[in-house]
Amino acid sequence: MKDYPEPKWTAKNINRKRGDTTLKQCGWCEYAEGGSARYNCLLWTSCGLIPTYEEYNKDLHWDTECIVMKLGKFDFNRLVENKEYKIEEAKNTIERAKEKIKTLKGLIQKEIPCLPNNRPADYFNNNDIVYVFYKNKWARGIIVSGYRSHDGCVSYILDDYSESQPKNKGAWGCGISVPIVIKQWEYDYFKDNLKAFKIWLDFSDREYNGKGLFMGELLRGISKNKS
Repeated sequence: MKDYPEPKWTAKNINRKRGDTTLKQCGWCEYAEGGSARYNCLLWTSCGLIPTYEEYNKDLHWDTECIVMKLGKFDFNRLVENKEYKIEEAKNTIERAKEKIKTLKGLIQKEIPCLPNNRPADYFNNNDIVYVFYKNKWARGIIVSGYRSHDGCVSYILDDYSESQPKNKGAWGCGISVPIVIKQWEYDYFKDNLKAFKIWLDFSDREYNGKGLFMGELLRGISKNKS
């Protein structure tokens, strides 16, 4: 497929729209699905009208003549049955998803800190009080506007560390999905619910910028501050 010759990229071919070769040849057919594309042309693909497991629905190229138009009545009936089965399967999937949504909504009882990776872009806002893990302890700080605020990052100034204040390089910060920064209410919640904090840390235990965090130190740090 990699070395298969491409169409001549004339103005006509470059400007063709999907659907121009429907039921004639694969390249610009509206039913061509997946594969490598250039402009509106699928250079190699498969036919969306036919199940991908069918042997004759493999190694199709942009200039392959329509394989659907070469099938007989019995073949078409099988294809219709396949699509009808997919419809029923989709309906069942929707119903199962509705049941799961119902179950999940029923479990929502109180506000518990969300996992760092699930934080929305605007989770931290200017003047929010936060706690940041720095020098083996949780330090109190405040959110300020900074690099990529509300765009994947959060900036903060720590009360007891003047070096965190903006100078030439701006305030300190990190990605919003890093568990070393939490809101004040989250800090208060975890301080009183150490078991929940450990579970939260376990779920958040992954590499950040290619490095792992010392989750045990984060837990011990908040334990020391427990009143």
